[in-house]
Amino acid sequence: MIKQFDAVAYNNRLRKVPPEQKVFFAFVLLFIVMFGNREIQAAIIVWLLVWIVGYARVSWRMYAKAAFAASVFLFASLPLLIVSVDRSFHIFLNKAAVDLALDLFFRSFAAWSCLFFLLLTTPFTELLYMFKRIKVPLIIIELLFLVYRFVFVFAQAAEELWIAMKARNGGNHWRQGGMLIFQLVQKIWFHYEALSLALRARNFSGEVAYLQRYDYAVCNRYLIEAIVGVSALLLFGWIGGDR
Repeated sequence: MIKQFDAVAYNNRLRKVPPEQKVFFAFVLLFIVMFGNREIQAAIIVWLLVWIVGYARVSWRMYAKAAFAASVFLFASLPLLIVSVDRSFHIFLNKAAVDLALDLFFRSFAAWSCLFFLLLTTPFTELLYMFKRIKVPLIIIELLFLVYRFVFVFAQAAEELWIAMKARNGGNHWRQGGMLIFQLVQKIWFHYEALSLALRARNFSGEVAYLQRYDYAVCNRYLIEAIVGVSALLLFGWIGGDR
């Protein structure tokens, strides 16, 4: 799934839109999500669905799988907010807690939609190049690069070890799971040492260079829709806040 996300980021209909515009658009919506009500958050979820599936031409199946995984993760944390237990071990539901859980779910899912839009429409290397241009501290950029690198290393190593264990008739016992985790840590550490050795062999000076070789084109249609949509969300949020 991680490799599919990265492939879509390089091959989508919004690739030609400058990354600065997409980042600004996503973070403005994220700001509105943090302070907006439930209706505004639901509107942002639907609107970003149109951008991801309609404009970027990301498949429905990929979006549905990612949204389902995010929903399961969010729903798993809601029972702790909804269910209450008194001293007599009586379990009951609190209406205020249910409303709070719904607000938390919509806010979290809308925030996930903003970042998921950015993940699927902008290659990570272009984000790093943009961060470098706007003078983000170099240590933050390097940490993001290393995390991005080792996410793929982790996923590939886990997949290879899982296939190898199944090919040798590995069972589902907890010992096999512990062995898999131990081997996974060993393999990731090996990749880390190999990366460090390769950087030293190439006289690494402490800074990774990011090349920008893609021609961007500003689409007035997307720009106008983004401005009008954000303005409408701010207006509706302001009107709803006065009620």
